[in-house]
Amino acid sequence: MSELTTPERAALLSKAWELERGLYPDDRTQMPTGRDAALLRESYYLILGEYADRLPRIVMSVCPHTGQPLKKSFDRWGVDGPWWHKDREVELDEPTPPSTFKVLLGALALHQRTPVEARAPVIPGPEVPFVVPRLLGLPGMVAVISRLEMETGDIAYPIAYFSTVEIPHARLHQFWLQEDYWFDTPEGESAWLIANDVWDFNLEPWIRSGQLHWTEGQGPEIRVVDGRKGEPCPFLNLPGDQQPQSLGFGKRELLDLPDGTPVNPFEE
Repeated sequence: MSELTTPERAALLSKAWELERGLYPDDRTQMPTGRDAALLRESYYLILGEYADRLPRIVMSVCPHTGQPLKKSFDRWGVDGPWWHKDREVELDEPTPPSTFKVLLGALALHQRTPVEARAPVIPGPEVPFVVPRLLGLPGMVAVISRLEMETGDIAYPIAYFSTVEIPHARLHQFWLQEDYWFDTPEGESAWLIANDVWDFNLEPWIRSGQLHWTEGQGPEIRVVDGRKGEPCPFLNLPGDQQPQSLGFGKRELLDLPDGTPVNPFEE
């Protein structure tokens, strides 16, 4: 399939929202049942599947250990796309990552813009890049910040973590935009976690230590920069909110910073 164009994405999402309204009408007495509901649901997921399959796969980061690119899907058009949704209903067929890739976190600079287009909940992180000291304390771990410009004028900052050491999933972190992290244990069972690790926005010490790099350029020209060699880092002291953002239903709210306290999801 060819990559989505702007008009094609708009048409797909318009059709998806129309089908969603048919499945879940405001008047619950009009809720479809039986075969009608099944056909609507099938059409809805076919549309979402096409959206997911045709999203661009871009070089989002580069491993600082091996130089291998990390390619991932990305919806650059805006947070109305299901790619951004916390409760993502689309299955993404991602390119195979480098063996050193461990986890992707991120930030999204809205420049104080209210994202009125956000239909569903989105948790894009703060507005400026950060690191998770606990993750950088794991063996061999190095973080790499990238910058992606969006059609809306917003700026996304993927923050990828790489290590040449095998690290158990249980010591990692939920991925960018996600609330939790599901993984298979060595025993073959399913497990999950919700990390509440402290964030650090003071990036300079991590650059000096060699544990934080960044990328420069786009596409095939992208390269990793090690700030210890004297190049100034463009990600220091950026303006923006240093708190988690919660977007949805046309609003933007700021949440409390993670404080390292273990999360009990069964606690009210």
